[in-house]
Amino acid sequence: MGQPADEWPLSGGAIGARAPAGPPISPFPIPGAAVNPPAEIPWGEIANPTLPGVSILLPALNEEEGIAAVLNRIARLTPRQKGFAYSVHLLDGGSTDRTRAVADRFGAEIFVQTGNGKGSAFREFVPRIRDQFAILLDSDGTYPPEVIPDLVEKLGAGSPVVLGSRLRGKIDHGAMSLANRAGNHVLSWLASFLFATPISDVCSGMWGFASDRLKSLGLTATGFDLEADLFAECALKGIPITEVPIRYDRRIGHPKLHLHEGFRIALALLKKRLRSGATPASNASGSSIGQRHGEHTDP
Repeated sequence: MGQPADEWPLSGGAIGARAPAGPPISPFPIPGAAVNPPAEIPWGEIANPTLPGVSILLPALNEEEGIAAVLNRIARLTPRQKGFAYSVHLLDGGSTDRTRAVADRFGAEIFVQTGNGKGSAFREFVPRIRDQFAILLDSDGTYPPEVIPDLVEKLGAGSPVVLGSRLRGKIDHGAMSLANRAGNHVLSWLASFLFATPISDVCSGMWGFASDRLKSLGLTATGFDLEADLFAECALKGIPITEVPIRYDRRIGHPKLHLHEGFRIALALLKKRLRSGATPASNASGSSIGQRHGEHTDP
């Protein structure tokens, strides 16, 4: 029988991590969650040892409502969409609300960082990745978990890094202010210029990686400059990035990214370029970074 939407767990193998036993948490709202969960989990895929493994990484700080909605949507990926075994990992920045409790109830594995900042949490966790592929996804409900199978498919087809581009996709009304949209365009132009590598949405919070390539990056970001750092490292090492247009929705909860973060990201890009001292590897090798895919993904 189905369970209530706020208790629908991610399970082991192809569906996710096993839901740990423990006392139930009190009900909470899940914005946008379906009323009736699936009747059953397709357990048949779990025993298939040939499926590629995917680690889904969800950085979060006080995102109890957003993380609930995201995990609920991940758990609902249909059998047709899956072709891989995955586990879900909450990268928690020291939340003081019920973010960890909610993620635990859904069966996600909890990792609490020792440092501060999104970039620090990600860098701390990367060496722990054991799966073939990794997906980075913000926990505020703005990015579509439904396109994870599409990103994994492209990674499996030989693309080492995949970027979900909001600026080439569809942005929901009210999801991004005109000032933020202009700022994202400016930062993407600056990144493309500094590293001689085209990128349409350098601040996107949705990325996919072949894990061995991810672990080869010399990341230094500590905060919201993480995505710019990922791009810069790929450009410097000549690692091609495949762009996939995605939908971007309004965030669940209070915004954390403010205008001054844009200046910090710009400064981080400039410092990274100056400190590298070398021509980006893409120019030296003639490889093409920022491959463009014309399809529009609108789940």
